[in-house]
This record gives sequence, C-alpha cells and structure tokens, in this order.
Amino acid sequence: MPIKSETVKRAINPPDYYRAALPDVPLKRIGWNDGGLCPFHGDTERGSFRINTQTGGFKCFSCGAAGGDVIAFEQKRHGLTFPQALEKLAKEWGLE
Repeated sequence: MPIKSETVKRAINPPDYYRAALPDVPLKRIGWNDGGLCPFHGDTERGSFRINTQTGGFKCFSCGAAGGDVIAFEQKRHGLTFPQALEKLAKEWGLE
C-alpha cells in the first residue's frame, strides 16, 4: 500500500528535515528563515533562499524555485516525481 502524503507531512518535522537536508543552515526562528545558498542554481551569495520551519515551504528570490512543503523540496532537489519523493522520504525517515 503506497504511503500517503499526509502521513509524511505529519511525521516529518520541517526543522528536522531542513537540518538534515541543509546541515550548514542555522534555523533561528519559527516561520521563514535564511536557507543559505540555494541548492537549485549556482548561488554564490546568501540571502535569496528562504525556508519556512512551520510549513516546510521554500522560495528562492533569485531563480524562482519554490514549493510548499518538504515533499516539494525533495522532488525539486532530486528530480523526483511526487510518488518517488514520498517513497524516498518514507524510507529515509523510517515511515514504511
């Protein structure tokens, strides 16, 4: 039986996810935080990539990469389909 997106969203805390996915980024507050260098283009200067510790959303104001949760980040970062991203997250976070 395939894992449901709501199961993944409930089980993975966005700050924990981003601490693992972007280990060099200090998350300092609830809501939008500096996400460090954007992983989606050849970023050389911090400040344009933001991550939301409440929703898991992300936005780069330089290249336009954006998504509403950690599933979307995983899809974009690894070039996965939605079901592939769910499966990968479920496996990595012990949800299977």
